[in-house]
Amino acid sequence: MIVATISQAPAPAWPGRLRTAISTIFTFLGNVGLFAGIALLLGIGSSWYMIEIGTPLTTVKTGPWVSWPAAGTPTADPYTRARTARHGSLPISGTVAQVWEARTDSTGQRLHSSCDYSVTGRGLNEGWWTIALYDDSGHLIPNAAGRHAFNSSTIMRRPDGSFLVSLARDARPGNWLPTGGAGRLTLVLTIIEGGDVTGTGLPEIRRVACR
Repeated sequence: MIVATISQAPAPAWPGRLRTAISTIFTFLGNVGLFAGIALLLGIGSSWYMIEIGTPLTTVKTGPWVSWPAAGTPTADPYTRARTARHGSLPISGTVAQVWEARTDSTGQRLHSSCDYSVTGRGLNEGWWTIALYDDSGHLIPNAAGRHAFNSSTIMRRPDGSFLVSLARDARPGNWLPTGGAGRLTLVLTIIEGGDVTGTGLPEIRRVACR
């Protein structure tokens, strides 16, 4: 008896190769998307930092106080201009005024209305200046006393020429600025033609107690 044997042809290999190729493409695209996402987050984060926090290229820092000296000038850098636009403010030109902002106390802790603070200053005897308290959005804090700021003419000084400003919810004797329930706080010191006070005449901000 003659038995005929029929050999089965091997299955084509292209479907497996196609699946491998498609998998490789999707893996590549996934990696590209991941790297693009990371790059986007880094770009947004660095831009936010440059606009909100600043660097030695755009700001001057002394203790808790930060100044953007190019604000309001024709030579302001892009990050300073972006910060001004974001906050919707009309800054006083850095050529005639120094504007210092403090969002933390002298130990680096964020200013908050749940705590009381003492702001102690010395000097600042030249020119005209004002110290004002705002909430985190840059708005004055509503209060029944109608107190929002003191200036070089209205502030009460001690016998040695220094001054103390109290930041607290409840009334304090002397120079008191109410914090209410504002949450995060920003203290702003504006000096008009008062000379350079960097590192010498800026007030110390000390936390007294928290609730």
